[in-house]
Order: sequence, then C-alpha cells, then structure tokens
Amino acid sequence: MIKLFVGKKGSGKTKLLIDSANEAIKKVKGHVVYVDYDNSHMFQIDYRVRFISTKEYTIIDDEGFYGFICGIIASNYDIETIFIDGLYKITRKDLLDLSNFFAKLDSLEMKYNVSFIFSVSYDSDELPEFLDKYTTVRLEDELKK
Repeated sequence: MIKLFVGKKGSGKTKLLIDSANEAIKKVKGHVVYVDYDNSHMFQIDYRVRFISTKEYTIIDDEGFYGFICGIIASNYDIETIFIDGLYKITRKDLLDLSNFFAKLDSLEMKYNVSFIFSVSYDSDELPEFLDKYTTVRLEDELKK
C-alpha cells in the first residue's frame, strides 16, 4: 500500500504521520521505519520505531533516495511500513517530477510487501494524475470533519 497525507504547509500532515507511525508500531508484527529530512521530530516518535534522518546522508535526488529506501529494506526483511516525511526536502523535486520514483516504489511494495506512507505538501486539488491510484488523505477534508 502506498498512502499519501496531502495538504498545504501547516495543515497537520506531519502530526498525522507521527501519530500514525506511533499507532502502527503497536499493531504490526514486523518493524516500522520513520524517515525524515532532519532530526526535528525524533523525540516525538515512539522509541520502537526506527527513526532515520536523511540529512546525515548525501541524498540529492529521487534516484538517490530510492537507493536509500532499497538499502533500508535490504538491511531488514521484517520492515512492514516506512513513513516518509518531507519528500520534497529529501528529493529536491516537485511532485510532478516523481512519477518514475512512485512507479519503482510500486515494485518494491509488491516484491517485499512493504507499505509506504508519505506526507506531501501540495494543493490536494492539483495532485498529479499518476497519484490517483494511491490512497490519499486530503488534510483540507479532514479539517472540515
């Protein structure tokens, strides 16, 4: 499963992602990983969730980040879910330019049965078409409830 929490900056995506990761670790049999651009949310994550800051590594684009994700999965076959916060900061690419990245994630998800959950800063009404097949939680809709 690939899932996206989508909303504008400040809409609560990161909080929802953190809460979801902390909930997931209580339910899964395997491991949960939380990938972020920096360490700013490290202490909000349950200690059983593996926290990784990409700032410590030299990731400059989506190809490098894809390789990084493959390395995480290769190092631990018990990973069930990977939460990713700050995709733009990590890849330095606009969402419109990440269709190949998501296509490769589809293959990883199928082959290794790993779920990917992203927070994405984007206007939910303008999401690229290639993301239509994924579960999308639009924060603007959540705030109206």
